[in-house]
Amino acid sequence: MKNIKNQKVLIDAIDKKLPQTHCQKCGFKSCMPYAKAIVKNNERIDKCEPGGFKVLESLAIITGQELPEEKNITVDNPPKLVFIDPQSCIGCALCLPKCPVDAIVGARGFLHTVLAEECTGCMLCVNPCPVDCIIEIERSEQIPWDSKKASKSRDNYNAKQKRLSKSKANFTQNNISRLKDKLFLTKTNR
Repeated sequence: MKNIKNQKVLIDAIDKKLPQTHCQKCGFKSCMPYAKAIVKNNERIDKCEPGGFKVLESLAIITGQELPEEKNITVDNPPKLVFIDPQSCIGCALCLPKCPVDAIVGARGFLHTVLAEECTGCMLCVNPCPVDCIIEIERSEQIPWDSKKASKSRDNYNAKQKRLSKSKANFTQNNISRLKDKLFLTKTNR
């Protein structure tokens, strides 16, 4: 039991050091699954590209691992931002579900825009865009990526996952109810 508690503390410590961009570049859906894999499956600590050297160094200290020699990360660059070109956006809404933190706002058939304060620079919205109107831009100094932003990003990501899970559960429950109603009607009509 103590080992499980220690694992949870270690996982939380690692997750707090990760940048919370939820970019999936590490091969995991978000930062928390990557943190769990580091602790439970001895996953490599050098897979967080947006974290840069500071995160890699922190993960090495937390896990007691040595810094990988083959990693030549010397520059820490904040995650970039995305911008939706208003002249090109057709309002298809394909970018909306891809954003892990709901930093894109808009509705089908209307112009979409990126909330720069919320954008993690994950770039997951770029590929689904059929008109290539989403471009990467530099993060300005007025919108720094820091631990406060990372914490807010984690909260936004978890809120979206909770909402999606609840929506999926409601959808499943509604389908079950309709099937029961159909089954009842079929039996009573015999």
